[in-house]
Amino acid sequence: MGVLPAVLSALLAAALLSSGAGKLVSPHGLAEALGELTGARRPPPVALVRAVAAAEIALAVLAVFGQEHLLTLLLAALLGTGFAVVGVLGRLRASSLPCGCFGRSGSRSFGAWNVLAGAAILAWALVPALRETAYDQAVLLLALNTAMFVPVWANRRHLIVFVRGTMARERTET
Repeated sequence: MGVLPAVLSALLAAALLSSGAGKLVSPHGLAEALGELTGARRPPPVALVRAVAAAEIALAVLAVFGQEHLLTLLLAALLGTGFAVVGVLGRLRASSLPCGCFGRSGSRSFGAWNVLAGAAILAWALVPALRETAYDQAVLLLALNTAMFVPVWANRRHLIVFVRGTMARERTET
């Protein structure tokens, strides 16, 4: 009992952690895409994108440790609704710029994937069966490992480049 909800929460945390970290490091892609979406002369401030990234990272932590807290559920509902609305608007307005949802690494524009992600987060917030609060340490360990493994796997291309560059620098310094 509790393995599937714990894994779902961990996958949610992993996706939010990965996207939040990507936005913190490279917020300009999302800012430009939002500027195109709204038709504004200038994109929204990078601070706004970083605030969304911070909210995603906070929800990632809360999804594993504080699932039934009112703040967790409100934040999940707010982010899920926001993602879905942006996806619908992107589809209706034929958004063409990459959304920047995971920093610069994404190539899709706003659309159906944003709606699906928003709906999944909203469902997690609204359906108690998708969240589990009473699981043993083994299940919690599985959830935490999943939350850490998925972002590493998703960013393996960047990590390989980083590790190779670091190793090359070490060879030239010695």
